Amino acid sequence: GSGKTSLLDVIACRTEGKVTGKVYYNNYECTKEVIKQYGAYVMQADRFLHNLTVRETLRYAAYLRLPGRTKKFEIENKVNNVINEMGLKNVADNKIGGTIVRGISGGERRRVTIALQLLQDPKILLLDEPTTGLDSYTAHYLVSNLRDIARRGKLVLLTIHQPRSDIFKLFDEVGILSMGDMVYFGGAEQMLDYYQDIGYPCPTYANPLDHYVDLASIDRRDHQREHETATRVRHLVDTFFKSEIHNQTLNDVNEATLRPTNRATMLYFYKPRPPNVFRVMFTLWKRMMVNLARERTIYIPRLFMLSLFVPFILAFLGHMKTNQESIQDRIGLMYQSASVPPYVSILNAVAIFPPLRDLYYRECRDGLYSTATFILTYAIHVLPFHIIASFFFSIIVYWVTGLYPSWDRFAIYYAVVCALHFIGEIITVGTMGVLINPNIANSTSALVLTASLLLASGLLRSIKNMLEIFQWASWLSVHKYSTEILMANEFHGLNFTCPPPTLGVCQFETGDAYLREFYPDAVDNMHTNFGALGGFTVSFVVFTIIAFKIRGIPNLN
Repeated sequence: GSGKTSLLDVIACRTEGKVTGKVYYNNYECTKEVIKQYGAYVMQADRFLHNLTVRETLRYAAYLRLPGRTKKFEIENKVNNVINEMGLKNVADNKIGGTIVRGISGGERRRVTIALQLLQDPKILLLDEPTTGLDSYTAHYLVSNLRDIARRGKLVLLTIHQPRSDIFKLFDEVGILSMGDMVYFGGAEQMLDYYQDIGYPCPTYANPLDHYVDLASIDRRDHQREHETATRVRHLVDTFFKSEIHNQTLNDVNEATLRPTNRATMLYFYKPRPPNVFRVMFTLWKRMMVNLARERTIYIPRLFMLSLFVPFILAFLGHMKTNQESIQDRIGLMYQSASVPPYVSILNAVAIFPPLRDLYYRECRDGLYSTATFILTYAIHVLPFHIIASFFFSIIVYWVTGLYPSWDRFAIYYAVVCALHFIGEIITVGTMGVLINPNIANSTSALVLTASLLLASGLLRSIKNMLEIFQWASWLSVHKYSTEILMANEFHGLNFTCPPPTLGVCQFETGDAYLREFYPDAVDNMHTNFGALGGFTVSFVVFTIIAFKIRGIPNLN
């Protein structure tokens, strides 16, 4: 709560609030463009795809981060260099791992996160609490790596909480913040003398940083302690602002900003052309496919989960006849055909999308690609699974249950099932763009699809018997058009046998008679309904992109 992360966000030009003052680098004012080209920001959270190896993670990132003209061998050399630079050679071909998949250690994950940012060879490296969650040895090893990077001519600025005393010795400059105010900023070697001079000597055998961070902290356990510690912090802030160290720092800053910039020292912003959108989309698609291919517990259900409903449907309906009783059976089957595919897609999206979304948040904030590029690539990535899964479901259900015996009619039925299967996933992805919690997004998507089916399908209640407001609202539902296609596809041209007059009533002798009663324009509007179904499919993709845009990128720390 002292303001460390907020300070880094300001330096990295990632804050959305009002900022006073300016940040300079090499006598040049820092802007988003400067930071994007010359800087890199390592945030607290590690975001990876767990089934990729360290080398693969860095390789895919290199294809996204390095200029478009970078050759393949140059990318491989760059990946190998950062692997060696961050001490990852021994685990380069190990999986990253996660909560379920066993992989590399926490310290190695942190080094991979830093290595990702080093791919672009940044001049400025910002790190937000890189040692959080690491043991003492790993934290020291990591900071030693960062010191080596700084010694190679880069500016390394990191925030840290309660570092060990041996880590303190690695720092060149130290700043201590309290509630957004600077309590100390200057050389690490000068800090002990400064506090000694103002009456706060460091006790023998104490860690200097621990001791002085404690001095700059406010104890809120009770009112008296809060008042005493807040008064002390205010005194430390005032003392520092009147100190010689602070005045010297201000003089140095003023001299640097007022010094005229000559051609030898001025930053020239040569912007190498980034990779084109096709290379970015191919890289994202390949990374998604490789990660999913190694997760059998996910990609196998993606292909066959929809087919798991087939035995229940067959056991309940069997092979339908063409008598009067089969009319209701066909209506029930159309209801299942319109409801099951999108519901199964909800489960698929919740299972695989959250890790991809988290990785998107980091890479989009780094400016590697746009929201539209990510969503379109994801849609292309999942489309083959919808095509295959819908085919398995459709070919068994259609022919075994005895729907209208025509391959043309089967193709129409299959196309509608596939479209609904795809739409269900895209709606859920869009919902997860607004709602971070996948479980809440799951419930919300199911509620939306259920309401759409009840309102507009006409399978549970005829639309013409609904309130007028619901009749108008049904035009905004994808299930109105998909259901009309399914019903016209099945009932048009179908003849039903009637029982003898003494045994029952013959309500509909033909499927067309049924359509005239409940879906009067379904046959004539077949092409229009297909166009509407395609339009809804595209519009849901656009909705998903807009949902991510409106929600923005949440705090990744």
